[in-house]
Amino acid sequence: MGYGYGYGYGYGYGYGYGYGYGGGGSSGGAMKNMPLELGPKVWTLDYTPNTVGDPDLPQNKLPGVGLKYAQALWDPALVAGVAATEFAGQFAAWSGLDSVLTAAETGWQSNQGFITDELNYLLALMADDRDRYMPEILMQADGAPLYWMQLLNVGGGEKPGTNALINFAQRVGEIAALYFKAKYARVRPSALCAGLLPPFGPPRHPAFPSGHSLTGHLTTYLLLQINEVNAGLAIELNWLADRVAKNRERAGLHYPSDSAAGQKLGKAIADGLTSGAIPSNTFNNILAAAKDEATKTSTSTTVAPTPWWPLSGP
Repeated sequence: MGYGYGYGYGYGYGYGYGYGYGGGGSSGGAMKNMPLELGPKVWTLDYTPNTVGDPDLPQNKLPGVGLKYAQALWDPALVAGVAATEFAGQFAAWSGLDSVLTAAETGWQSNQGFITDELNYLLALMADDRDRYMPEILMQADGAPLYWMQLLNVGGGEKPGTNALINFAQRVGEIAALYFKAKYARVRPSALCAGLLPPFGPPRHPAFPSGHSLTGHLTTYLLLQINEVNAGLAIELNWLADRVAKNRERAGLHYPSDSAAGQKLGKAIADGLTSGAIPSNTFNNILAAAKDEATKTSTSTTVAPTPWWPLSGP
């Protein structure tokens, strides 16, 4: 008789990713400017009076004459919208900022070799990078601002001024980008080289300048006005703006010169806003609030929930 004992152990590890892109024809815009806890609730409405004739639902009414909506309750993204209307009203102060652009960004207007070189570069990016970066490209198509918020560790509504500053940069960047896109009317790369096969789109507006580059760099430059942010995250925030812009090139949606123009315009707009050359009182209040939040965070464990943006008008 014999006896044997055997033991075997195996371990396997696999990693995979998948990506998808979907859209719908309806918008959830009515819900997006409110905190999650104030989202939809289920109520069962019963209008039958109780046994003594009282209504089932409370119907108390408070006096309303002279009451005004509290500024402290505004959604930060919509405070940013107020400031963006002031920016739009200063059109004459920023519409000529494309004077900062040089032939390095605008050579495509008269030089076919310039265009061919850019298309060849995009084809190389497509072959070398696109597949690896695709999940990030898709996320940043509409969700790029979330990358800045994560890098700053901003969430939960604890820094409304910083939140408003990021939203302001996105809104103002879009206004400026659309104006300059209409002015230059550059066709998308895939219109000249169908083999670029962009994974979605391309978006239904011109290529130059890159809106993602303009808004991303503007977001970074405005955040760097906060001393504590500049001291701790300057390298990372500049890197992030460059990376988001590069991902649009990897997707075949933008030429490199689109990204470069977006960066220069973002810097010019940031300089105009912070110097007062593009006046906006609400922007000034937002930036002051964001700076105050950073100071309080560096010296205390809590940020006082006080009104943070006195509305003084344009």
